[in-house]
Amino acid sequence: MIVVVAAVYFVVAAGAAVVSGRNLDRHLQGPRLRAAWAEGLTAEARCISLRTEEVQSPEGGPVEYTHPTLEFRTDDGHTVSFEERQSRLTPARGDFVAVYYSAANPKDATTRAPSFGMRHAKALITGVGSFFALVTAVVIALVP
Repeated sequence: MIVVVAAVYFVVAAGAAVVSGRNLDRHLQGPRLRAAWAEGLTAEARCISLRTEEVQSPEGGPVEYTHPTLEFRTDDGHTVSFEERQSRLTPARGDFVAVYYSAANPKDATTRAPSFGMRHAKALITGVGSFFALVTAVVIALVP
């Protein structure tokens, strides 16, 4: 009976780890970033404007975020403008920054450099969560 409880626990906990990994990946815009990094295309983008937005922090105070609008030319000569919202980058108007983009969808460019954590966030969360689910299920099954 205890083994059945441990097995059910493992299935539910591992499923929760998979869902959590997928949701975190979507929240961090992992698919968009991986697509921009996948082809290895880079360009120099110029900051053409800055937009500041003020939001309320969880503590109730105001917090300001600055989002640069960047413009770059793709390898095939098209000019692309996009607003970077996922980076803490705050260039001055006229500054140049490196961007990563995909030829299929250059408007999804990013200034965020590829990182192991962002490339593998879903797998890491799912793997760690499943490992802890397995360890806990074994403990449940073996401890009287």
